[in-house]
Amino acid sequence: MSYLVLLIGWYEFNDPALIANERLHFIELVVLPILTIAVIYTLFKKYRCDHNFNYLITRHFFKGSRLVKGFLIIMYPCLIYMALWKFSVVPIMYYAENNLGELWSEEYYLTDVSTCIINDQQQCIALNIADLSTGEEHSFRWYLDTDELQTLKNKKINLVGEKSYFGYLVNEIQW
Repeated sequence: MSYLVLLIGWYEFNDPALIANERLHFIELVVLPILTIAVIYTLFKKYRCDHNFNYLITRHFFKGSRLVKGFLIIMYPCLIYMALWKFSVVPIMYYAENNLGELWSEEYYLTDVSTCIINDQQQCIALNIADLSTGEEHSFRWYLDTDELQTLKNKKINLVGEKSYFGYLVNEIQW
């Protein structure tokens, strides 16, 4: 468990610039929703069959008015999905950053540049890029050369990095 806490701390501190490929998209968009539904089904089945669990959940998690209960019923699946994302995708990103493959370089079209505000300070920019060959859009955060990159909106940029099993790790942006 402490290993997962360290990985989440690594993700919050390091925040790798990873352009996900179809393998990581499959995990995020197919596997994790299925796991979320399975967890919700298991909890609901346990809630209906086990009276002690029913009492525990009702007493601790569903307090308040009907509006609060309705909001919680909607939010718990979102929280379960986010927890599963943290416990599965963050280790995948760590693996992708530490088990790199061959060098990679590709030209993209920079469609949008927006600032990231963390702790009331501008520390990074969010880059939205479009693949010139497929037209597929990607997004990642970048912390270097933020002032220069904000002037390059709607221009072609060259991303240089390393290819991994789950995507492309961006090490440098050339313009």
